[in-house]
Amino acid sequence: MCLDCAGRDTAASNGHRNDRSETARTDDDGRWKRRRFLQATGVAAGTGTLLGTQSGRVTASHTECDAADRWVEAANHSARDHGIDWIVIHVTAGAYQGALNTLTSSDSGVSSHYLVKNYDWTEGPSAGHVDQLVHHDRAAWHARYIANHRSIGIEHEWFDDNGITDACYESSADLVRCIADMHDIPLEFYTSKTCIQNEPGGIIGHTHVPDGDCNTFDHGGRTCPYPDWDMDHFADLVRDSDGGGGGGDTFEMGDDVVTTTDLNGREQPCLNDDVVLTLSEGTQAEVMNGPEQCDDITWWGLYVPSANEWVWCSENYLAHA
Repeated sequence: MCLDCAGRDTAASNGHRNDRSETARTDDDGRWKRRRFLQATGVAAGTGTLLGTQSGRVTASHTECDAADRWVEAANHSARDHGIDWIVIHVTAGAYQGALNTLTSSDSGVSSHYLVKNYDWTEGPSAGHVDQLVHHDRAAWHARYIANHRSIGIEHEWFDDNGITDACYESSADLVRCIADMHDIPLEFYTSKTCIQNEPGGIIGHTHVPDGDCNTFDHGGRTCPYPDWDMDHFADLVRDSDGGGGGGDTFEMGDDVVTTTDLNGREQPCLNDDVVLTLSEGTQAEVMNGPEQCDDITWWGLYVPSANEWVWCSENYLAHA
């Protein structure tokens, strides 16, 4: 979400009612500003200044993934009006403790489902620690309305170009695998502007989800979670704990292949192309075309006998049969 990005669930602006009352925490164009909130409360990026205490909100239970270390209840969330298809990756633009207080405060107008600690040298737990703040069946206020109700939002501590640590990447990858498995989210990574309501789902950075309808991706010029977040590296970690994903073989025409996970087959070799069908793990197919390069992915054209369909699939999730 980047705590300097536009805030809370905008259901009211889309003809839906929020669970919480609206207040005057907006700027001139009606957008909620996370960084403005931080500045107003004295939490500058990197200071880790406390907004309050989590006592009474911290428990050892209620986490939904083994990758989460602690439950800390956030105040801001809404009833969902859509199933969970996406995982949205954010960075906080502030130190962990200040971000945690902001994300759990009823006054902030923001929240996320998870917060991952990035640095050992900022106040709080060690790097790689994961807090769950909102349960999956509720929409956290980490993006705009369209994304909030279709996704799980994960915040990662980051500020001042200090980079992303291995501990943060690895904990987040474990978390994403759990969430994706729990909600049948495809392990596809989107790195360009995507009209998410027209796609089957995947993992995506905040800057690439709509800032309103599908004609607007401005986000006030912000690029959360970039530039420090390496989505290609993260994708390798998520696909498999050793970075492989079980696929990635090199093929030739006529080779028999098998999918190593549930995998979307697309009409053309790009992530934004229509999904023809989803191939379950273990589906066999024959290589009929390719390779083609798009979205930093190698694609192969396959014939799937069991469905009598021709599709394009990512090499990362294919192996020789």
